[in-house]
Amino acid sequence: MPPSLPPLTLVGPGRAGRALARSWIQQGGDLDRVFARTLSLAQIAVSSLGRGRAAVLGAEPWETEVLVLAVPDDWIGEVARAAARAATCRLAYHLSGALPAEILAPLSAGGASLASFHPLRAFTGAEGETLNGAFVAIEGEEEACRAALSFSQILGTNAHRIRAEAKPLYHAGATLAAGGVVSLVALAARAWSLAGIPEEVSRPALAGLAGHAAAGAEIQSFADALTGPVARRDVSTVRTHCAVLAAHPDLLAIYRALACEAIERTPGLGREEELRVLLAC
Repeated sequence: MPPSLPPLTLVGPGRAGRALARSWIQQGGDLDRVFARTLSLAQIAVSSLGRGRAAVLGAEPWETEVLVLAVPDDWIGEVARAAARAATCRLAYHLSGALPAEILAPLSAGGASLASFHPLRAFTGAEGETLNGAFVAIEGEEEACRAALSFSQILGTNAHRIRAEAKPLYHAGATLAAGGVVSLVALAARAWSLAGIPEEVSRPALAGLAGHAAAGAEIQSFADALTGPVARRDVSTVRTHCAVLAAHPDLLAIYRALACEAIERTPGLGREEELRVLLAC
């Protein structure tokens, strides 16, 4: 008999929380309660998901099989303490990529096994958004981690266990890949603005370019996916870029850092030392 999903209670029906709950429901799991800051927000989430009971955290005791805290990192500890005053659960999770499972420690008093379950996805809040296909980092106590690996399989995600002490570096890398890409597109749009191209034109064009480049890295090695003058060893073009960006030190610093990484990822093509000297790698 295939594994099944136990009842889930969600605290924090934001973008990630709703995507998780939607996946849970689609794969046959039941949504028990949905807690939000206000009852009206919880009711809106329940209406959107089509399942669950709207609630706010209070003193009234309640039980659930699986508890998920999908709240901002800075609130997890406080919400865990508030939930622990009333909740009893077997498994408790938070969705932070940076914080360890132990921040949920107040819930241990009720017998819960603790873990973090971080879906690596830039959630948009779009209707119908789920976790399907997402990478998920799992960390925490053995019982909760084993269960999370089973849940991940059912939800169609790609799970990987990670050590608690490795989470900050893991999350910093994820931030570079998500928020960093948007910031990089914004910097590129600033360069185009200086070249006379307005942002309403540059943003979709450059975001599309970045998206195609990132899609290449998903299916090819970095060496094969990299494009541009460094990968082609067009030293004169790189020299021209450095010269024009010299008047914009912040743009030049990012350009150099990315170019130096491109050199490291494309060894053996020639002219590496010439480029390193030019870029001060």
